[in-house]
Amino acid sequence: TSSAKSGVGTALNRTSKVWFTLSHGILNEIYYPRVDMPCTRDFGLIVTSGSNFFSEEKRHCRFEIEPFEHDVPGYRLVNTDLGNRYRIEKEIFADPYRNVIVQKIRFVPLTGLLADYRLHALLAPHLGSNGTNNTGWIGDYKGISMLLADNPAGYALALGSSTLWHGMSIGFTGYSDGWQDLSRNFQLTQQYERAENGNVALTGEIDLNACGGEFILTLGF
Repeated sequence: TSSAKSGVGTALNRTSKVWFTLSHGILNEIYYPRVDMPCTRDFGLIVTSGSNFFSEEKRHCRFEIEPFEHDVPGYRLVNTDLGNRYRIEKEIFADPYRNVIVQKIRFVPLTGLLADYRLHALLAPHLGSNGTNNTGWIGDYKGISMLLADNPAGYALALGSSTLWHGMSIGFTGYSDGWQDLSRNFQLTQQYERAENGNVALTGEIDLNACGGEFILTLGF
C-alpha cells in the first residue's frame, strides 16, 4: 500500500492492541496484535450513481486532515470530490477498550440529492501480514450482518455498520471483487457470499437513504 502516510493512530492505553495509518484520505495498513503486523492493505469508500458514475475517494478527491487535538492520535478527515459532486467527512479513532477502529462518517452530496448516490465500503484484509490464504464471508453476529475474514494462522476481523448493509459481496482481488463490479457496472451486480484461501476483498453498500448519509463503521480484530 502507499507509504505516503498522513496520520498514525492508536488508543492511549494498553487495552487496545490496534494501530492504524492514514493515506490519501483513507485507512490503509491497520496493525494487530503488534505494531509490526499489518492486517489490512486498505479500507476506503467508493461512490457511484448506480448507472454511469464511479469515483474512488483515494484516487478522485482532495484531502484535508487534522488531529482532534494536539497529541491526540485520532483524526478528522474531509475528502472532496475533484469534480465537486460530493464530500466525505470522517472521524477516525481506536476504541480504547476493544481491538476496534471506529469511523464516524458523513456523506454530503454537493451536486444533486442524496438519493442520486450509492456508497460502498471496500476492505482488503491481509491478516497476519499475508495477502494470501485469507477467507472472507458474509455472516451474522447476534443477528447483525457483518463482513468477516480469517486465515489459518488464527487472525480474524469483522466489519460492521450502524445502518443496514444495502448489499454485500466477497470476492478475489482483481477478479471478482467489488471494485471490479462497481467500476464496470456502477452497482453490485454479483453478490458472492464467500471467497476461500486467497487475496480477498470485502464490499458492503451503505444504505444512504436509511441513515440520511451519517453512519458508523467499526472494524474489529
